[in-house]
Amino acid sequence: MDFSQLASIRKDSLSQAMEQFVFYPLAFGRWKQGPGIPDARRSLSQHYKLTLVAEGTARFSCSSGTHVLHRGDVVLMAPFIPYEVRMDPEDGLDMFYLYFEVTPASSLPAFSQLFQCTDAALYPGLIDPALRIMLEQNLDLYQRGTPGQFLSLQLLLTRLMLVMRQRSDGLPAPRRAAQVSNGERVVQECVEYLDEHMRENVQVQDLCKAANVSQSYLYKCFDQVTGMSTREFIRRYRMPQIEMQLRQENLSIQQIAEQNGFSSASAFSRMFHNQYGISPAAYRKRSR
Repeated sequence: MDFSQLASIRKDSLSQAMEQFVFYPLAFGRWKQGPGIPDARRSLSQHYKLTLVAEGTARFSCSSGTHVLHRGDVVLMAPFIPYEVRMDPEDGLDMFYLYFEVTPASSLPAFSQLFQCTDAALYPGLIDPALRIMLEQNLDLYQRGTPGQFLSLQLLLTRLMLVMRQRSDGLPAPRRAAQVSNGERVVQECVEYLDEHMRENVQVQDLCKAANVSQSYLYKCFDQVTGMSTREFIRRYRMPQIEMQLRQENLSIQQIAEQNGFSSASAFSRMFHNQYGISPAAYRKRSR
């Protein structure tokens, strides 16, 4: 075949934009709840999360308001946003969930803008039968630990994000809540500050200055909204970056601890082990 007679394939603007991001899947699962049992789940994740409704109906609530989720709908959640999923007791619910990171960290502002995800973004009717089959196949590969399952899941995640962006044109912008509490506003401002200073050793005083509040009031806001102290929130917010540093960089454990505001390598190792059940050194060895 004479390829010179064919039109050349050029990179379009969306493809170029998507090239900025590497999607790193962290956990993949499925949650089913039969009818007749009213149920509500409150949570707060330190990673990005996709919730994909396979069957049923649920109410999804967060700072941007309440959305009714139906079969085929997808919700993209930003890290550290409290939310609740409440099932209709007359209907069953079958959902896939996928936790992931976006790397490099410098691309996070562009990612939030492209996917309109400062807290939660709803993509209605996204999951068609073909994508449903892909989800089920990849979950089976993941649960059985089949060789190549990570790459397969990464490709699925990239495909999902691309389809979400392609189908988002013409959709209404994510609805903002009529009333956002002052505590939620303060926490959101602090999260934005942390995103902008990802590589800096941010302290509680820095967040007080960014939000223009006292340290005691800042603590009250974080306790009410996230259930954590301000200092604990900062450390947990850094964990996705720390995980990436352990996997991809050659810094020592001591250097990573210092960069992320820990008093010592042993203090960092204790917190990491408490959260993940494994030492930073063992995590690094396992991830490479």
